Amino acid sequence: MVKVFVCGDIVNYENHSGLVCSDALAEIISNADYSICNFEAPIEGIGQPVPKSGIHHFQRKATIEGLKVQGFDLLCLANNHIMDFGPDALQATIDEAKRHHLETIGAGIDFHSAYQPIIKKFEDVTIGFINACEAQFGVLDNHANQSQPGYAWLNHHFLDLQILKLKEECDYVIVLAHAGLEHYSIPQKEWRLKYKHLCDLGADIIIGSHPHVPQGYELYNQSVIFYSLGNFYFDSKNFKHKEDNTYSVLLNMTKENINFELIYHHKENGKVHLSPKEKQINITELNEKLENGYNKLVDEMSLQVFNKIIKHNLIYSLGDTPYNGSFISTVKHIIATILGRRSKVDKDLLSLHLLRNETYYYAAKHALQLKANEKHGRRSS
Repeated sequence: MVKVFVCGDIVNYENHSGLVCSDALAEIISNADYSICNFEAPIEGIGQPVPKSGIHHFQRKATIEGLKVQGFDLLCLANNHIMDFGPDALQATIDEAKRHHLETIGAGIDFHSAYQPIIKKFEDVTIGFINACEAQFGVLDNHANQSQPGYAWLNHHFLDLQILKLKEECDYVIVLAHAGLEHYSIPQKEWRLKYKHLCDLGADIIIGSHPHVPQGYELYNQSVIFYSLGNFYFDSKNFKHKEDNTYSVLLNMTKENINFELIYHHKENGKVHLSPKEKQINITELNEKLENGYNKLVDEMSLQVFNKIIKHNLIYSLGDTPYNGSFISTVKHIIATILGRRSKVDKDLLSLHLLRNETYYYAAKHALQLKANEKHGRRSS
């Protein structure tokens, strides 16, 4: 039997040793035949912040060595922060991983290396891995050239072709996806359908990250989809003091079948620990959200994200004044700018972020459709 451990997002600012989890959790990771994490940002000290909308993340160089010591084998780099400090930082991260005998997937110095899958053979079981992310800064989309550095795009047709090819060569195909609305406990319908489409093509397991919180899983035909594993270790400003109660997945794979177990954990005193019963998330409740009232929850989520985030930022980014659609928040923005508490915003980059980001696009389109249906008396489809 082959054991594959997969966990969610890692960004390490504070942990100097790079040893981000407890000994008990590290033992589980080390005992697996292959252990995988999403390495959410490049290592520190290399490159310059690229022009983009939003925060630039980096992490301590020691994180890579620490992950190797604690049993990890593969770093997923297809995410929305891996290009925050440009191609030099990406290359330095890949080089540091190689130095510690860790493999990387999902991003590279050119199109071919970014989209290159990894095939691993364990005894008589062959597994193919693919890693890709939604469209944000750093994506290698339809407009990218073959020599451009960046990360693999989850909606590129080339990804579909790879799954078909891997299915012919491997016993199992695992897609490691980075997409979705942050901080919500259900997936958007568009990503849910996309993942099922990838399963129809031949993916046996889809494992998601990016929302920062756990979401449920479901069986689809002969495949399994885990929509979000949430944060594994994330200690940036917004997450430093959060427990990040969530789970990882331990896949048990034979030539004939797959089963899995969930490893529940939380962050405490600067490390990830196995969670006692009282701290474990309710996975049954998360799974039920995928069935009972799911469409209503998607409607509410889309409207909330559009009204709170997308609409005001889009009005602001496309206008010639500081006005963002709300008089009160506009005044607060002007005051904060005058007092030096808010840096100048590049409106073109903000517009690009809002319009290219597939997650925001899906939410805005659905919210506006709901508003139009309500206004004109039509039922939601």
